[in-house]
Amino acid sequence: PRSTLFPYTTLFRSHAPRPPRPAPAPVRADPISSRWHSWRAGRIFPAQLRYSTALLVPQAAHRIGISPADSCASALAPRLRPAAILLHCQAGLRATYADQQLGVVYTVGVLAFPGPGQARAFLAGLTKAGRATSVRALAFRATASARFTDAARQQGQARQAGPFVVITVAGYADGRPASAGPAQQAAFAPAAQLTGQVARRLRSEEHTSELQSHHD
Repeated sequence: PRSTLFPYTTLFRSHAPRPPRPAPAPVRADPISSRWHSWRAGRIFPAQLRYSTALLVPQAAHRIGISPADSCASALAPRLRPAAILLHCQAGLRATYADQQLGVVYTVGVLAFPGPGQARAFLAGLTKAGRATSVRALAFRATASARFTDAARQQGQARQAGPFVVITVAGYADGRPASAGPAQQAAFAPAAQLTGQVARRLRSEEHTSELQSHHD
């Protein structure tokens, strides 16, 4: 006679445990995107940034100070804040430098985004908005930057570095407004070099795209 255990043994065989599947590889966080808060501010904005004059004379811009505020709203002009919010801007860092003759002042801003896509989109929109008036001027009392206000911004430079957008605005240390007349563009030429140096510090191993603008 046929064994009455046959249906049960078949049932147990069909439900035998399968070998465990390998666990998915953990997602590695991008170490570059966290540099805005994992690095000391002085590492992002060094005490000196080298540049060459129009006559190819090597000089150095000296850091005057670093803003204690790190919000995107505090770093950006009001008209750009909605775009920064839409693209999930995480931080806006700023530092101010003076050229070797103390005649030109530069505020360098670093905007941190979750990834390169958001940074690229923000930079693309910045082309029409006017980079010369994008980052707010950062002044410090009793220094060469004391009279550097938003109205004194004359020229702007911008460059993407992975998830970051580095923007430099420049103006005369005497605070003359951009409306006072055409600026001598050669005087602000180092702004591009300062922007590039900070961008390379943040992400030197990848190609960075540079865009330049003049005050409208």
